[in-house]
Amino acid sequence: MVKFLEISEADFLRWEEESLADYISEKVKAGNDDAPSPERARHEFLSLLPQGRFTKNNYIYSIADENDSDRTVGIIWYAADTPEFPKNTLFIYDIVIEEHRRGKGYGKAALLLLEDRARALGKRRIALHVFAHNERARRLYEELGYRPTNIVMAKEL
Repeated sequence: MVKFLEISEADFLRWEEESLADYISEKVKAGNDDAPSPERARHEFLSLLPQGRFTKNNYIYSIADENDSDRTVGIIWYAADTPEFPKNTLFIYDIVIEEHRRGKGYGKAALLLLEDRARALGKRRIALHVFAHNERARRLYEELGYRPTNIVMAKEL
């Protein structure tokens, strides 16, 4: 249903700006007191992708409808063989499906395609972070067999 295409520089730059804004917004929605400033978020982002879309062991693709390769429906960013994760693990940093295309199976199809990519890289595990308030994403991940490995809880006083 989907395929991964090399992301263009223009799409990468647009995604970078949207991703930074979304990251800050999601931290605030989650009630995190440490929600980063735009400057700190950019610094964190650049530390993960110092060479942008060409950063070693990082893969950033446009997600396209395989029946219409001109129609991109989202973006995925994952990493392998990084110091932060075990050698057998591929980590999804971001997966986003355009809002008006959500609920049509594109996210599920992209995650299933990623499983094939992970196996081809010799990985036995895929990990990701999801904010607790993102119930739609959590349901999808659980449907595909993802299980919590750590849970951080908070109580407002």
